[in-house]
Amino acid sequence: MKLSLMTESRSEYYAFELAAAARRLAEEVLEIQPGQEVLITADTLSDARVVQATAQACFAAGGIPVVMTYPTAAKPQSEPPASVAAALASADIWIEYSHAYIMYTHAWQRAVAAGVQYCAFGDMDVDGLVRCFGRVKVPLLETFGDCLIDLLTNSRDFHLTTELGTDLHFSNEGVPIGAFRMKANPKHIPIMLAGQVSWSPVAQTMQGRFVADGILYPPEEVGILTDRVILTVEAGTITQIEGGREAQLLQKWIDKLADPTLYKIAHTSYGFNPGIMQPTGRITEDERAFGCFNCGWGAWVDRPAAGHFDVTALQVSSWVDGIPLAKNGLFVHPDLAALCREMGVPGH
Repeated sequence: MKLSLMTESRSEYYAFELAAAARRLAEEVLEIQPGQEVLITADTLSDARVVQATAQACFAAGGIPVVMTYPTAAKPQSEPPASVAAALASADIWIEYSHAYIMYTHAWQRAVAAGVQYCAFGDMDVDGLVRCFGRVKVPLLETFGDCLIDLLTNSRDFHLTTELGTDLHFSNEGVPIGAFRMKANPKHIPIMLAGQVSWSPVAQTMQGRFVADGILYPPEEVGILTDRVILTVEAGTITQIEGGREAQLLQKWIDKLADPTLYKIAHTSYGFNPGIMQPTGRITEDERAFGCFNCGWGAWVDRPAAGHFDVTALQVSSWVDGIPLAKNGLFVHPDLAALCREMGVPGH
């Protein structure tokens, strides 16, 4: 995946700001308690400065950090080395910084089933940690997410459009909204980077077109899109993929894996992290770009598949049962707009 050009490799780059951001992560997001064992996994494409700062902050908060680094896998969702897999299920908290993330693997499923608090922060670099944790009020983002969850829950018609041609409808009746959380929680529901609400809609009700203009990942060769990828969807299944070179790369990637489950909707996600105002080339951040909408396909929490890919549409407009939520990437619902103003989001 294309990497961001917004970062700097020098050790002193954002050194003080990084320490403050890591402290907020350890204390406000993970809420580390004395004696908790915190396993931090990284591969050789991870930003070692972020890993080290996180370990230091966890230790300062009373935790017992353990860092495991291993070679970068050829593709995401590859099973980790056996020694890593064995360690995952014995931790209290597991922070994943790996570029080739192992979420959805059998090792991940065993760790989650064992009650480990999993935290998906794959590919996070110094710039990202400062923007997404150090300069963002995560408790306010969680409040925003809870408000959005309330609006989405049991809605009969969620309608999504963009000026580029997205026109998608689906129902959320009877499905849990908020498959991941933003902070440590008593049920140990997996944590993702703050600024996103995810859910698995009623698949058979999803109809229309999704025009992606943000990111596509995998295939590894894409990342930030330079052309539109157009997905035609019927009953929650992709029936046609259109576009240029990047659409062709996606089709070839699916064909190579030869698993029809890759055409099936896994999750939808709404992004609203004001620390991410444009795609960076890092999937963990780009799914949470402010005002974007993400569709994930293939493997999901309880559905194995040969892979999982995500595409995003930027500056979306949306309605819940006819009630406007957002227009062209800005939230217009009164409750959401008020929280955006409190967070100081431009345009609100």
